[in-house]
Amino acid sequence: MSDYFDPLVAPFTWRGTIGESVVMVHGFTGTAAHFRLLGRFLNDRQYTTIAPLLAGHGTSMAEMAQTDNDDWLASVRVTTESALAENDRVHLVGLSLGGLLSVLIADELPVTSVTTINAPIRFKNARTYASPLLSRITPMISWPEAPPPPLADEAKPLWLTYSGFPTKALADLVTTSRMALEAASRVRIASLTIQSKADATVKPISGRLLADALGPRNRLVWLERSIQNSLLDGERDIIHHAVLDRIRSA
Repeated sequence: MSDYFDPLVAPFTWRGTIGESVVMVHGFTGTAAHFRLLGRFLNDRQYTTIAPLLAGHGTSMAEMAQTDNDDWLASVRVTTESALAENDRVHLVGLSLGGLLSVLIADELPVTSVTTINAPIRFKNARTYASPLLSRITPMISWPEAPPPPLADEAKPLWLTYSGFPTKALADLVTTSRMALEAASRVRIASLTIQSKADATVKPISGRLLADALGPRNRLVWLERSIQNSLLDGERDIIHHAVLDRIRSA
């Protein structure tokens, strides 16, 4: 997806009947579409599933360039506060950047549990850490649109993301990563850390670092072969059941 709006990227709320909500936060340059499969799985079990759209996402990279990590965090905060106004038990589940933002909100608000999926604490590409300097030279990084990786038929239409990103936004992602690791040491609610060993973006040690910081109520689940967006890949059933088990036992 480049600079256009697809209906599947839109935020969604699917109502359940058991009085618990799950706020699901997509990743860097991603969209709410990435959580439709997990959202349906949990909603079928009568959880209210809510997937916001982070500021600057699902519209255009030019609009994303006008936002920063404070705006992204505000998107999650507003959604979580609204969920807490309806239900006492609210769970956060975040993919990549969404996992980092979920940890930060769990440090602020009285949520019941927090789950991170491939949250970047350590990046594989060392140039990521040079993004503050790079943003002064190259404000936008983009690439030709390409078909999605090999995915199941139900997941292919949900592969909706920008074909690039503002370099300043990457610098904000690095900042958010550092903030989230620090905040994790203060979060003592039930938590789940899911990390793929095959993630091409995030070093697998990220999972261990985040799990250790989140403390004794954390569960760490390893995926063996999933891509960074594991929600759409072949081990998504493992994610679905791990998340369900975590929120049920929180």
